[in-house]
Amino acid sequence: MTHPESRFIWQAWEIIDLFDLMKEFLAHVLFGDGRKVEKLAALLRGFGKPNVVLKRKHCEVLVDLFKRIGEGCAYLNLPAAKASCDEIISLCSKADDARLPKSDKIQSLFTELNKRIEVELKAHTYFCIPKEQSDFYKSPSKHWQTIIAAFPKTTYDIEEASKCLALRRNTACVFHLTRVMGTGVTALGKSLNEPTLDASHNLTWDNVLRRCAKELEKPFKQMSLVWQSDKQFYATATTKLFAVKDAWRNPNAHEVGDKYTDEETVDIYSTIKSFMRHLATKLKE
Repeated sequence: MTHPESRFIWQAWEIIDLFDLMKEFLAHVLFGDGRKVEKLAALLRGFGKPNVVLKRKHCEVLVDLFKRIGEGCAYLNLPAAKASCDEIISLCSKADDARLPKSDKIQSLFTELNKRIEVELKAHTYFCIPKEQSDFYKSPSKHWQTIIAAFPKTTYDIEEASKCLALRRNTACVFHLTRVMGTGVTALGKSLNEPTLDASHNLTWDNVLRRCAKELEKPFKQMSLVWQSDKQFYATATTKLFAVKDAWRNPNAHEVGDKYTDEETVDIYSTIKSFMRHLATKLKE
């Protein structure tokens, strides 16, 4: 959800999490509350006389309802509508029964509230995530738990990648997956026990991949001691790393002007998850 009048303080080199600016819009809740307001308005019209003072039991129902609606308005950043709810609550909370509002007054406030909600909702932009994708947004770390346990620093990028996938922001999704992948590649590079394969020596995927392939070509006794301890694990890791490279469509598609399709992004997402899940069975940060 975005608002055209929102103001943000930007600092140099600060990465802003766009999902902090978004809120889940529970349309079914708003619809349900609207139906209740309509029923209450019909009830008031049925009193017959416009100046009937509401009974305490009616006011208590209104207070409970509009407290909840007011909370929803505050959550969705609808201040004028929230003010209408507060006014209804205030009128219906008078200690003296004789000072409780009349039916016509409450009915006019209902009308005003509906207008304010409609106007303020138009000032925002809402997006609908299809049910097939909603799980990526609501449960962004689902099926990644073992990976996060082994590589906790990947948590942020895993969750952001999943949310971007749900919103079909493919380039952003792949960007976050790149950072996740980097953690795994670094861990795999360390297993080779070679000084040139660390982050301070311009570590790249290709460097690690070539080095892994070269390691597998060696006679068993010439392999690094770590790889000797579980050759099958590292052979599978190398195979999966090649699969990631293929999914990335080398030379990769993240050059300026190019875009990832939905299908390519899903392939990359699934392949990296498979690679990282395999690494997590043996390697750690």
